[in-house]
Amino acid sequence: MRFLGNYCPKLGPQGSADARLECGSWHRRQFLQVIGQAAALFGMAGGLPACRSARGQLPNFVIIFTDDQGYNDLGIYGSPNIRTPRIDRMAAEGMRFTDFYVSPICSPSRAALLTGSYPVRVGMPDVHLYDAPFGLSPDEITIADMLKPLGYSTACIGKWHLGQDDKFAPNRQGFDHFYGIRIVNGTQPFENFAVPLYYNDRKITERPNHFRFTQDFTREAMQFVERSQHQPFLLYLAHPMPHIPIYPGKEFQGVSDAGLYGDAVEEIDWCTGLILDHLLSLGLDERTLVIYTSDNGPWLGFGDQSGSAEPLRGGKLTTWEGGVRVPCIMRWPNNIPAGTICSELVTIMDIMPTIADLSGASLPHHGAIDGKSLWPLMQASAEAKSPHEVYYYYAGTWLQALRAGEWKLHLARPESREGIYGECAPWLAVNTTIMEQPELYNLHEDPGETRNVAAQYPDIVVRLSALAEEARAELGDYGQPGRGVRPTGSAHPDYSVPHEWLGSPHWEATSSAMQEDMRAFRKYRFQLLSREDTLDAREQLEWKWYMDHPDQVFE
Repeated sequence: MRFLGNYCPKLGPQGSADARLECGSWHRRQFLQVIGQAAALFGMAGGLPACRSARGQLPNFVIIFTDDQGYNDLGIYGSPNIRTPRIDRMAAEGMRFTDFYVSPICSPSRAALLTGSYPVRVGMPDVHLYDAPFGLSPDEITIADMLKPLGYSTACIGKWHLGQDDKFAPNRQGFDHFYGIRIVNGTQPFENFAVPLYYNDRKITERPNHFRFTQDFTREAMQFVERSQHQPFLLYLAHPMPHIPIYPGKEFQGVSDAGLYGDAVEEIDWCTGLILDHLLSLGLDERTLVIYTSDNGPWLGFGDQSGSAEPLRGGKLTTWEGGVRVPCIMRWPNNIPAGTICSELVTIMDIMPTIADLSGASLPHHGAIDGKSLWPLMQASAEAKSPHEVYYYYAGTWLQALRAGEWKLHLARPESREGIYGECAPWLAVNTTIMEQPELYNLHEDPGETRNVAAQYPDIVVRLSALAEEARAELGDYGQPGRGVRPTGSAHPDYSVPHEWLGSPHWEATSSAMQEDMRAFRKYRFQLLSREDTLDAREQLEWKWYMDHPDQVFE
């Protein structure tokens, strides 16, 4: 239900603040705006950080979010074959985090970033599927919503992946400007299904040029910064790369020693340098916190389109460290000490509370927020410690592990679970390691999770197992909804939860249309490549894939 002017059909023209909050997401955001304005005017946010300038200028925020980039895939994190001089320099001028956690798959990490909460809490425990009528509920308050009352200009550029329907679009989730794709860029080594490109709510094309993604989105980001330089701004730049299918810009193909994946990361590095240089040229450098991180670990098994999480175990789709621990660098001249390293446990959920702390914005009051401000850690204070007593590793709604301090406990999972979309989808279930008994690892001594020490420390196993029960009560576990879980957003009146949609007539129709479109596109590409006299290396691989998979092209 939405307001028209000051009138709510549920309440009439008047009503208490609590009652008005029940009238839906639009007015919840209006309520937050009133609170935010009061905080800005009267200091209700609990005291503004010392980093605010004497003139009271609000800081700008730039979040650069890559896709499927592994822990090892930056020079500063030890990559032997990917050169990233600009991001390495960013770390030298700021802070590098060694224990930064996300979810094992895409959409949940994005939901956690924007809401400051565990994805399972906000109804986004799993990835958004093509044409699924689900997404991040408009009732949730995002970072962009939170900053709007303070006068921030907000932009989301690149990959959204929190709902394909207009109801879930970035422009309805607090962002003034959107240029990008609403869904994943693909799931196979070469372009398959259509990935529409949007400018705000207007669809520009069904099949954009994937080779241009990184540089086009960077160019749009720089233009947004220039337009917004005279007011505080939030830029959320979510690169689709290096997620498969990987399409580096033509100028970057073959430049790295790590195949297509390395080429894509080196292009992102160059583009990150462009943004940092642009901030400096506009005099915004010292007023802007820049955060660089990834949504999950590398998607392994795709040859030169896969990254590396070494020395960590596993990759994307798993709750081993390689799937959920990713690079994170923060830079803010004169506020974050240069060349510092933070080895405390921090998470993607902490970015929203940190931004609230630094801007003086009010955090949402409609439900629990799991993240904590990282500002004490960002100042490199020797006394500052992780704000988290415990961190929970979820694969979908399946609670698989937890960490407290240096200890990580993998919970016993003696048998696999049925893969159910919206619960723990097949791609998560089949990548889960079966364990007859709990396994305990000391991540300080054994970050690669190679030595199970559960037998040597039974008291720690008991203590962490008790903390797991607290999570099950609040956030739930596979098939057991927690008391603190909020609903998934749905754009279809017949399906309130994702598992109801699979197998439905709507699902069958959309799946059939997608398969038909993919087959027509592959046939077109095969015929096009077959007519060419010469093919570059990537085109040769694509043509060979079509030859090896005729059922994917001609049937």
